[in-house]
Amino acid sequence: DIDAVRKVVEECNQLPVHPRHPYVGDLVHTAFSGSHQDAIRKGFSQQDPDGVWEVPYLPIDPADIGRDYEAVIRVNSQSGKGGITFLLEQEYGISLPRRMQIEFSQVVQRETDRLGLEMTAAQIYKLLETEYLQARSPYALKGHRLQEENGTTALDAEVIHDGNSLHLRGIGKGPLEALAAALPVKLEIMDYHEHAIGAGSSAKAAAYIEVRLDGERPLHGVGIDANITTASIRALFSALNRALREAETKAA
Repeated sequence: DIDAVRKVVEECNQLPVHPRHPYVGDLVHTAFSGSHQDAIRKGFSQQDPDGVWEVPYLPIDPADIGRDYEAVIRVNSQSGKGGITFLLEQEYGISLPRRMQIEFSQVVQRETDRLGLEMTAAQIYKLLETEYLQARSPYALKGHRLQEENGTTALDAEVIHDGNSLHLRGIGKGPLEALAAALPVKLEIMDYHEHAIGAGSSAKAAAYIEVRLDGERPLHGVGIDANITTASIRALFSALNRALREAETKAA
């Protein structure tokens, strides 16, 4: 536990260890540059657990000397999407699709510019929650029911729209197409991704969707739920609400 050794040294000497001191400094394994962070993230994704350590910009594995990986990537106004993606993957199991990485990095950039400070993994996840997972107005899902027959899906959804209960019914080749058909707006589904978070009985599903509302620029939504269909529907409403909010802002 090299961090415990460092603490003893600092107490005995009554002097702080320099942030760039080999092995133990706070910043010795840290990358701020967006290009460096992207290279490190890709290196981690390809690193063989039993192979020779070959992650760019990290001569040794920080875990080998008792350091954690959160300090490897620090996100500030100069960071790119690679660092943000790495922290979400490592700390929360969230794997953003590439185009959403670009979109969310702009959200993080605005926040770091506003704060003038670095952002931790917890702060980045909180921003993801605020921007995407909590985008529940004007549409919020209460429940849904599916019927499938001959490759066609009929969806009945109970939602809250501007505080009022609303029933939506649509038909399509899958739940998302059926929901899009039920909405009173022109919504085009551009892209969709999903993956599991965790494993076993406690696993959840994460769904990411990219939509275009009334021909405007594409925007993303995120949904997380124990049920993959529910997660995908939540993701669609997340994207729709963000698109409606942006359209309202433009019109103001």
